[in-house]
Amino acid sequence: MGAATPYPGESMFGLSKLRIVEIGVALVLTLAALILVGLNVWAAEAAAIEISRAWARPTLGETKVSAAYMTIANKGESADRLTGARTPKAKAVELHQTTMTAAGVMQMRKVEDGLPVEPGAALVLAPGGAHLMLLGVEEALKAGDELPLTLEFAEAGDIEIKVPVSAAGPAAE
Repeated sequence: MGAATPYPGESMFGLSKLRIVEIGVALVLTLAALILVGLNVWAAEAAAIEISRAWARPTLGETKVSAAYMTIANKGESADRLTGARTPKAKAVELHQTTMTAAGVMQMRKVEDGLPVEPGAALVLAPGGAHLMLLGVEEALKAGDELPLTLEFAEAGDIEIKVPVSAAGPAAE
C-alpha cells in the first residue's frame, strides 16, 4: 500500500491550492503594511528634526579646513543627539566646541559623545561655539558653492542637507 494521495483539488495540509494562494497573498500584504508603518514612523521621527540657517565658510588660500554652522530644532517629543556628520568634500567632519578659559583664551576641542538636542529646543552651531569642523577639504569651497552634508543623529538617523558656502552667515531674522 502506497502513501495516501490527496483528493483532487487538495494539496499540503489538506488545504486547497486556492486557499494556499489566498494565505500567501495575505502574508505578503501584511508584510508590506508593516514595512510602510515602519517607514512612516522613521520619517515622522526624522521630520521632528528641523535644520535652518545652515552655512559653511569658504576655504582660504591653500587651507584644507572649513566650518559649518546651523540651527537644529527638535520638534519631537523625545531627546536626540547629533553624533556626527560627513561630506564627500572632506576627509573628516568633527563636532567641535569652542570655550573661553578663565584666562580669556579661546579653546577649541573635539566633542566625542555628540551634542544633545532636547525636545522642544534648538541646538545652535555658531562661530565661537559648537560647530562642525571640516578637515581635509578635497577642493576649495568658494562663496556660492553648496556643500552636501549628512548629519548623523542617534534617533532620527541620517539627514542629508545642502549647505550654502558664504563668507558670512544668513542675515538675522
